[in-house]
Amino acid sequence: MINLQIVMSVPPLRKTLVFLALAYGIAWTLGFSFFALGGRVHSGAFVVMATLYMFAPATAAVITQKWIYKDPLRDLGLRMPRMPWLVVAWLLPVLLVVLALALSFSIPGVSLITGLDDFIGKLGDHLPPERLANLHRKLDHTILAKPGALLLLSFAQVLILGPSINALAGFGEELGWRGLLLRELEPLGFWKSSLVIGFLWGAWHLPVIVNGYNYPGHPLLGPVMMTLMTMLVSPLIGYVRLRAESVWAAAVFHGTFNAAAGLAVFFSGGNVLTVGITGVPGMITLLLANVALWFYLREHRRATQPYAGPGPA
Repeated sequence: MINLQIVMSVPPLRKTLVFLALAYGIAWTLGFSFFALGGRVHSGAFVVMATLYMFAPATAAVITQKWIYKDPLRDLGLRMPRMPWLVVAWLLPVLLVVLALALSFSIPGVSLITGLDDFIGKLGDHLPPERLANLHRKLDHTILAKPGALLLLSFAQVLILGPSINALAGFGEELGWRGLLLRELEPLGFWKSSLVIGFLWGAWHLPVIVNGYNYPGHPLLGPVMMTLMTMLVSPLIGYVRLRAESVWAAAVFHGTFNAAAGLAVFFSGGNVLTVGITGVPGMITLLLANVALWFYLREHRRATQPYAGPGPA
Protein backbone atom coordinates (compact mmCIF):
# COMPACT_ATOMS: atom_id res chain seq x y z
CA MET A 1 0.00 0.00 0.00
CA ILE A 2 1.02 3.61 -0.61
CA ASN A 3 1.86 5.50 2.55
CA LEU A 4 -0.28 8.65 2.24
CA GLN A 5 1.93 10.54 4.69
CA ILE A 6 4.98 9.88 2.51
CA VAL A 7 3.07 10.95 -0.61
CA MET A 8 1.87 14.17 0.97
CA SER A 9 5.41 14.93 2.19
CA VAL A 10 6.61 15.35 -1.41
CA PRO A 11 6.29 19.12 -2.01
CA PRO A 12 5.42 19.10 -5.76
CA LEU A 13 2.79 16.40 -5.35
CA ARG A 14 1.35 18.07 -2.27
CA LYS A 15 0.96 21.33 -4.16
CA THR A 16 -0.70 19.49 -7.05
CA LEU A 17 -3.19 17.79 -4.73
CA VAL A 18 -4.04 21.09 -3.05
CA PHE A 19 -4.72 22.67 -6.43
CA LEU A 20 -6.85 19.74 -7.62
CA ALA A 21 -8.87 19.69 -4.42
CA LEU A 22 -9.69 23.37 -4.89
CA ALA A 23 -10.30 23.21 -8.67
CA TYR A 24 -12.58 20.19 -8.41
CA GLY A 25 -14.18 21.30 -5.17
CA ILE A 26 -15.20 24.74 -6.46
CA ALA A 27 -16.36 23.51 -9.88
CA TRP A 28 -18.17 20.34 -8.82
CA THR A 29 -19.94 22.08 -5.95
CA LEU A 30 -21.10 24.79 -8.35
CA GLY A 31 -22.05 22.39 -11.16
CA PHE A 32 -23.83 19.67 -9.21
CA SER A 33 -25.65 22.25 -7.09
CA PHE A 34 -26.89 24.07 -10.18
CA PHE A 35 -28.46 20.97 -11.70
CA ALA A 36 -29.72 19.67 -8.35
CA LEU A 37 -31.68 22.92 -7.99
CA GLY A 38 -33.35 22.42 -11.38
CA GLY A 39 -30.90 24.22 -13.66
CA ARG A 40 -30.91 23.38 -17.36
CA VAL A 41 -28.17 23.48 -19.99
CA HIS A 42 -30.13 25.61 -22.47
CA SER A 43 -30.82 28.55 -20.16
CA GLY A 44 -29.40 31.95 -19.37
CA ALA A 45 -28.58 30.82 -15.85
CA PHE A 46 -26.40 28.06 -17.26
CA VAL A 47 -24.29 30.59 -19.18
CA VAL A 48 -23.60 32.44 -15.92
CA MET A 49 -22.87 29.21 -14.05
CA ALA A 50 -20.63 27.87 -16.83
CA THR A 51 -18.60 31.10 -16.87
CA LEU A 52 -17.99 30.85 -13.14
CA TYR A 53 -17.27 27.14 -13.55
CA MET A 54 -14.53 27.83 -16.11
CA PHE A 55 -12.72 30.13 -13.69
CA ALA A 56 -12.50 27.50 -10.95
CA PRO A 57 -9.02 26.29 -12.08
CA ALA A 58 -7.68 29.85 -12.26
CA THR A 59 -9.10 30.61 -8.81
CA ALA A 60 -7.59 27.41 -7.44
CA ALA A 61 -4.23 28.22 -9.06
CA VAL A 62 -4.09 31.71 -7.56
CA ILE A 63 -5.06 30.47 -4.10
CA THR A 64 -2.54 27.64 -4.26
CA GLN A 65 0.33 29.57 -5.81
CA LYS A 66 0.02 32.95 -4.10
CA TRP A 67 -1.91 32.51 -0.88
CA ILE A 68 -0.87 29.06 0.30
CA TYR A 69 2.65 28.61 -1.13
CA LYS A 70 3.59 32.32 -1.41
CA ASP A 71 5.12 31.75 -4.85
CA PRO A 72 5.07 34.40 -7.61
CA LEU A 73 2.20 34.20 -10.08
CA ARG A 74 4.53 34.92 -12.99
CA ASP A 75 5.84 31.38 -12.58
CA LEU A 76 2.52 30.16 -13.98
CA GLY A 77 3.36 31.56 -17.41
CA LEU A 78 1.92 35.05 -17.02
CA ARG A 79 4.11 36.73 -19.59
CA MET A 80 3.82 37.98 -23.16
CA PRO A 81 3.82 35.04 -25.58
CA ARG A 82 6.19 34.66 -28.52
CA MET A 83 4.13 36.06 -31.38
CA PRO A 84 4.71 33.29 -33.97
CA TRP A 85 3.39 30.74 -31.50
CA LEU A 86 0.48 32.95 -30.57
CA VAL A 87 -0.52 32.82 -34.24
CA VAL A 88 -0.19 29.03 -34.13
CA ALA A 89 -2.40 29.00 -31.04
CA TRP A 90 -4.98 30.97 -33.01
CA LEU A 91 -4.99 29.05 -36.30
CA LEU A 92 -4.08 25.46 -35.37
CA PRO A 93 -7.35 24.71 -33.51
CA VAL A 94 -9.34 26.05 -36.47
CA LEU A 95 -7.41 23.75 -38.80
CA LEU A 96 -8.01 20.74 -36.52
CA VAL A 97 -11.75 21.42 -36.35
CA VAL A 98 -12.03 21.94 -40.12
CA LEU A 99 -10.20 18.66 -40.75
CA ALA A 100 -12.52 16.86 -38.32
CA LEU A 101 -15.56 18.35 -40.06
CA ALA A 102 -14.19 17.32 -43.46
CA LEU A 103 -13.69 13.79 -42.13
CA SER A 104 -17.31 13.83 -40.95
CA PHE A 105 -18.43 13.66 -44.58
CA SER A 106 -17.32 10.02 -44.57
CA ILE A 107 -20.26 9.26 -42.25
CA PRO A 108 -23.31 8.16 -44.30
CA GLY A 109 -26.06 10.78 -44.41
CA VAL A 110 -23.90 13.68 -43.22
CA SER A 111 -24.10 16.84 -45.33
CA LEU A 112 -23.28 20.54 -45.08
CA ILE A 113 -26.07 23.02 -44.30
CA THR A 114 -25.89 26.19 -46.38
CA GLY A 115 -29.50 27.40 -46.52
CA LEU A 116 -31.33 29.44 -43.87
CA ASP A 117 -34.33 27.10 -43.63
CA ASP A 118 -32.17 24.05 -42.96
CA PHE A 119 -30.13 25.96 -40.40
CA ILE A 120 -33.24 27.13 -38.54
CA GLY A 121 -34.51 23.57 -38.59
CA LYS A 122 -31.24 22.32 -37.09
CA LEU A 123 -31.75 24.69 -34.15
CA GLY A 124 -35.14 23.14 -33.39
CA ASP A 125 -33.65 20.95 -30.68
CA HIS A 126 -32.19 23.92 -28.84
CA LEU A 127 -34.71 26.77 -29.13
CA PRO A 128 -38.48 26.96 -28.57
CA PRO A 129 -40.68 27.27 -31.70
CA GLU A 130 -41.60 30.91 -31.10
CA ARG A 131 -37.94 31.96 -30.91
CA LEU A 132 -37.16 29.99 -34.07
CA ALA A 133 -40.01 31.67 -35.94
CA ASN A 134 -38.87 35.10 -34.74
CA LEU A 135 -35.28 34.37 -35.78
CA HIS A 136 -36.44 33.25 -39.22
CA ARG A 137 -38.45 36.47 -39.73
CA LYS A 138 -35.48 38.62 -38.77
CA LEU A 139 -33.04 36.88 -41.10
CA ASP A 140 -35.30 36.01 -44.02
CA HIS A 141 -34.85 39.30 -45.89
CA THR A 142 -31.21 39.96 -45.03
CA ILE A 143 -27.96 38.97 -46.70
CA LEU A 144 -27.68 36.18 -44.14
CA ALA A 145 -30.47 34.35 -45.96
CA LYS A 146 -28.14 33.86 -48.92
CA PRO A 147 -26.75 30.31 -49.21
CA GLY A 148 -23.54 29.96 -47.21
CA ALA A 149 -23.70 33.47 -45.71
CA LEU A 150 -24.37 32.27 -42.17
CA LEU A 151 -21.54 29.74 -42.42
CA LEU A 152 -19.07 32.39 -43.58
CA LEU A 153 -20.21 34.77 -40.85
CA SER A 154 -19.82 32.06 -38.21
CA PHE A 155 -16.34 31.22 -39.47
CA ALA A 156 -15.37 34.90 -39.24
CA GLN A 157 -16.74 35.02 -35.70
CA VAL A 158 -14.59 32.05 -34.77
CA LEU A 159 -11.48 33.86 -35.97
CA ILE A 160 -12.43 37.04 -34.10
CA LEU A 161 -14.07 35.81 -30.89
CA GLY A 162 -11.85 32.76 -30.43
CA PRO A 163 -8.67 34.67 -29.51
CA SER A 164 -10.55 37.46 -27.70
CA ILE A 165 -13.71 36.87 -25.63
CA ASN A 166 -13.44 33.09 -25.75
CA ALA A 167 -9.76 33.25 -24.83
CA LEU A 168 -10.59 35.20 -21.68
CA ALA A 169 -12.92 32.40 -20.64
CA GLY A 170 -10.30 29.83 -21.66
CA PHE A 171 -7.77 31.61 -19.45
CA GLY A 172 -9.99 30.70 -16.49
CA GLU A 173 -9.10 27.07 -17.11
CA GLU A 174 -5.62 27.39 -18.58
CA LEU A 175 -4.05 29.24 -15.67
CA GLY A 176 -4.71 26.05 -13.74
CA TRP A 177 -4.13 23.26 -16.29
CA ARG A 178 -1.30 24.68 -18.40
CA GLY A 179 -0.16 27.23 -15.82
CA LEU A 180 0.23 25.58 -12.44
CA LEU A 181 -0.32 21.91 -13.25
CA LEU A 182 1.98 21.74 -16.28
CA ARG A 183 4.76 23.24 -14.19
CA GLU A 184 4.22 20.92 -11.24
CA LEU A 185 4.05 17.76 -13.37
CA GLU A 186 7.09 18.65 -15.46
CA PRO A 187 9.20 15.85 -13.85
CA LEU A 188 6.90 13.30 -15.51
CA GLY A 189 8.07 14.38 -18.95
CA PHE A 190 6.08 15.96 -21.74
CA TRP A 191 3.88 13.08 -22.87
CA LYS A 192 3.04 11.63 -19.46
CA SER A 193 2.29 15.03 -17.95
CA SER A 194 0.16 16.00 -20.97
CA LEU A 195 -1.95 12.84 -20.72
CA VAL A 196 -2.37 13.17 -16.96
CA ILE A 197 -3.45 16.80 -17.34
CA GLY A 198 -5.78 15.82 -20.18
CA PHE A 199 -7.43 13.15 -18.03
CA LEU A 200 -7.86 15.48 -15.04
CA TRP A 201 -9.12 18.25 -17.32
CA GLY A 202 -11.71 15.97 -18.93
CA ALA A 203 -12.94 14.44 -15.65
CA TRP A 204 -13.29 17.95 -14.22
CA HIS A 205 -16.14 18.56 -16.72
CA LEU A 206 -18.21 15.70 -15.29
CA PRO A 207 -21.13 17.68 -13.74
CA VAL A 208 -21.97 19.53 -16.96
CA ILE A 209 -21.35 16.62 -19.34
CA VAL A 210 -23.59 14.12 -17.51
CA ASN A 211 -26.33 16.75 -17.56
CA GLY A 212 -26.33 17.19 -21.32
CA TYR A 213 -23.59 19.66 -22.24
CA ASN A 214 -21.61 18.77 -25.41
CA TYR A 215 -23.09 15.24 -25.49
CA PRO A 216 -26.86 15.56 -24.90
CA GLY A 217 -28.56 12.21 -24.47
CA HIS A 218 -25.30 10.44 -23.60
CA PRO A 219 -24.82 10.77 -19.81
CA LEU A 220 -22.54 7.71 -19.67
CA LEU A 221 -20.65 7.80 -22.97
CA GLY A 222 -20.44 11.60 -22.96
CA PRO A 223 -17.90 11.88 -20.10
CA VAL A 224 -15.79 9.14 -21.70
CA MET A 225 -15.74 10.94 -25.06
CA MET A 226 -15.05 14.28 -23.39
CA THR A 227 -12.11 12.90 -21.43
CA LEU A 228 -10.72 11.14 -24.49
CA MET A 229 -10.91 14.39 -26.44
CA THR A 230 -9.15 16.42 -23.71
CA MET A 231 -6.41 13.79 -23.43
CA LEU A 232 -5.83 13.96 -27.18
CA VAL A 233 -5.81 17.74 -27.38
CA SER A 234 -3.72 18.19 -24.22
CA PRO A 235 -0.30 17.48 -25.80
CA LEU A 236 -1.07 19.86 -28.67
CA ILE A 237 -2.12 22.76 -26.48
CA GLY A 238 0.64 21.99 -23.99
CA TYR A 239 3.29 22.05 -26.71
CA VAL A 240 2.08 25.40 -28.03
CA ARG A 241 2.06 26.78 -24.49
CA LEU A 242 5.67 25.66 -23.92
CA ARG A 243 6.95 27.06 -27.19
CA ALA A 244 5.10 30.34 -26.66
CA GLU A 245 6.44 30.53 -23.09
CA SER A 246 3.07 31.88 -22.00
CA VAL A 247 -0.18 30.57 -20.61
CA TRP A 248 -1.93 33.19 -22.75
CA ALA A 249 -1.14 31.13 -25.84
CA ALA A 250 -2.89 28.16 -24.22
CA ALA A 251 -5.88 30.41 -23.51
CA VAL A 252 -6.06 31.51 -27.15
CA PHE A 253 -5.80 27.90 -28.32
CA HIS A 254 -8.52 26.85 -25.86
CA GLY A 255 -10.85 29.73 -26.71
CA THR A 256 -10.50 29.30 -30.47
CA PHE A 257 -10.90 25.53 -30.21
CA ASN A 258 -14.17 25.96 -28.30
CA ALA A 259 -15.45 28.55 -30.75
CA ALA A 260 -14.57 26.48 -33.82
CA ALA A 261 -16.18 23.35 -32.39
CA GLY A 262 -19.55 25.08 -32.73
CA LEU A 263 -19.27 25.00 -36.53
CA ALA A 264 -20.65 21.46 -36.34
CA VAL A 265 -24.11 23.05 -36.15
CA PHE A 266 -23.87 23.53 -39.93
CA PHE A 267 -23.88 19.77 -40.51
CA SER A 268 -27.01 17.67 -40.84
CA GLY A 269 -27.17 13.93 -40.28
CA GLY A 270 -25.12 12.00 -37.77
CA ASN A 271 -24.94 13.14 -34.14
CA VAL A 272 -22.49 14.52 -31.57
CA LEU A 273 -20.69 11.17 -31.50
CA THR A 274 -20.15 10.97 -35.25
CA VAL A 275 -19.73 14.58 -36.43
CA GLY A 276 -17.15 17.25 -35.66
CA ILE A 277 -14.26 17.61 -33.27
CA THR A 278 -16.27 16.18 -30.33
CA GLY A 279 -17.11 12.98 -32.21
CA VAL A 280 -15.18 10.08 -33.67
CA PRO A 281 -13.86 12.17 -36.63
CA GLY A 282 -12.42 14.60 -34.08
CA MET A 283 -10.73 11.82 -32.12
CA ILE A 284 -9.14 10.50 -35.32
CA THR A 285 -7.99 13.99 -36.32
CA LEU A 286 -6.46 14.70 -32.91
CA LEU A 287 -4.82 11.29 -32.76
CA LEU A 288 -3.17 11.87 -36.14
CA ALA A 289 -2.02 15.30 -34.98
CA ASN A 290 -0.43 13.70 -31.92
CA VAL A 291 1.30 11.12 -34.07
CA ALA A 292 2.73 13.92 -36.22
CA LEU A 293 3.87 15.75 -33.07
CA TRP A 294 5.47 12.57 -31.71
CA PHE A 295 7.52 12.07 -34.88
CA TYR A 296 8.51 15.74 -34.85
CA LEU A 297 9.62 15.63 -31.21
CA ARG A 298 11.57 12.44 -31.82
CA GLU A 299 13.72 14.42 -34.26
CA HIS A 300 13.77 17.58 -32.11
CA ARG A 301 14.21 16.41 -28.53
CA ARG A 302 14.52 19.92 -27.10
CA ALA A 303 11.30 21.12 -28.71
CA THR A 304 9.26 20.56 -25.54
CA GLN A 305 11.49 22.92 -23.57
CA PRO A 306 10.52 26.60 -23.28
CA TYR A 307 12.26 28.90 -25.72
CA ALA A 308 15.52 30.29 -24.39
CA GLY A 309 16.46 32.90 -26.94
CA PRO A 310 18.49 36.07 -26.40
CA GLY A 311 17.08 38.91 -24.36
CA PRO A 312 14.30 38.96 -21.78
CA ALA A 313 11.28 36.70 -22.22
